[in-house]
Amino acid sequence: MKCTVQTRLLRRYWLRIFVFLCIVSFLVMMLNNWEYQFKLRYLQAVVDNNLGRVNKMALLTSSDSKMKDTWRKSGVEGSRIFSAYLDSRPEVVLNEYPWADHNSLWALIRIIAIVDVNHRDSEFTCYYKFSSKNIEDKGSLLEAPSADVKIIADSENFGKMKYSAAFVLCKLLTKDNGELPIQITFSSSSGKKLEELSGIDFVDIHYDPKSLPSNQNKFMAVCVPTIHHKYDKHTNLVEFIEFYRMMGVNHFTMYNSSASEKVGLILEYYRSLGIVTIIQWQLPPIYKFEQTLRYNGIFAAINDCLYRNSFIGGYKYVANVDLDEFIIPKRFPNYPRMMAHFDPITKPSKDVVFIFRNSFFYLMYEDSRKPQKPINSPKLLLHRKTTRLKEINKAFSRSKYFCRGRDVVEMGNHQVWYTKTKPWFFQNGFQHFVVDPHIAALHHYRYCEVNELVCWLRDSVVDETAHRFTRELARRVVAILPQRFR
Repeated sequence: MKCTVQTRLLRRYWLRIFVFLCIVSFLVMMLNNWEYQFKLRYLQAVVDNNLGRVNKMALLTSSDSKMKDTWRKSGVEGSRIFSAYLDSRPEVVLNEYPWADHNSLWALIRIIAIVDVNHRDSEFTCYYKFSSKNIEDKGSLLEAPSADVKIIADSENFGKMKYSAAFVLCKLLTKDNGELPIQITFSSSSGKKLEELSGIDFVDIHYDPKSLPSNQNKFMAVCVPTIHHKYDKHTNLVEFIEFYRMMGVNHFTMYNSSASEKVGLILEYYRSLGIVTIIQWQLPPIYKFEQTLRYNGIFAAINDCLYRNSFIGGYKYVANVDLDEFIIPKRFPNYPRMMAHFDPITKPSKDVVFIFRNSFFYLMYEDSRKPQKPINSPKLLLHRKTTRLKEINKAFSRSKYFCRGRDVVEMGNHQVWYTKTKPWFFQNGFQHFVVDPHIAALHHYRYCEVNELVCWLRDSVVDETAHRFTRELARRVVAILPQRFR
């Protein structure tokens, strides 16, 4: 009996201890969250106070300047630098600098680079150039240790490549008078003077013009990384652009490594209309396609496109697709209607990435026998190829996606790897939403990705859901091709 009483008392004791610890843990969690919320609000206020200077710098790095982005030499062996963007999102800044709660540290500069994978998490020296061109002016160059070197889409590199796309993150430095830097680079050496950096290239820093009228939310931009190996399917290119324009896409950013003359003419035509931005993507010879670097630097291109369009271009959504991939809505007439359902303006979704599952429409399958109209129109992939594999790929296997760009930190080829954190300290980032393929799906028109006999042995079905768009699409393609490029 005595033992039973002691046992009960002991249980009560440990129960009280447990309850006490739970209460303390909850209070600590709430205190941390309160501190995090305070820092977020404080940083946002500092960002708002600096909007005038940011907008001034954004005007200096206008569209003419952005077109100058090209691969340049940094101060780290084997690395190259392409572009740099101001990232003043408080959640992102706090993730890198948890103590960032004062006026001197309110933003990061995100450099798009290629580095040796052995440099992951290394500390480089960031060099900041200001507007003064007088090398005797000590204030014309500042330096600081890098915040981080992050391999982009590391899991998609498969651990096989010597080099990888990377973010080199530098904290934003300003001069004593508040002046913002105009250019940046990084090096493995510190303490250099401006004249000692003559063999190293700087790149322009692109500032996010939040409050400028030209940067108000536009609907969607499409990223196409990268055009390579003398791409020559000029009719398919027009079909691709016109389909996505039909669906509501406003702009395309295409990274051109190697294309035929006709493809170049088409790209230039759309560029002249303001529909396409062409980024020349000439990688140095040390980066070899699928030997030392994944797929022509695809992850650098995708993420440059993210920041170029979301932060500088002002597009709400960014889509990542290749030229042989078409995201086909099944229950909606276009993307604005579809996204209004998934991500309504009145109540923005907790999901910021919308995954479309992949279905293969192999080019080896016979063409559809249904006549295409208008009769004189070029043969469209979407009309001709209606046989696909019966099995649709699972999410994240060959998938492509739309994302709400300002909530995304790092994009991969088939998924988004990192989003910014939610407003609560103890919550992870925003979520992926996998779209039901009966609502919308990715149609992928390509040759069999393995031995062709294997593909023939797989079950297939006829899928004509794209046909509801092909009559109007054919009219649009005819209006472009005959008079210019046939």
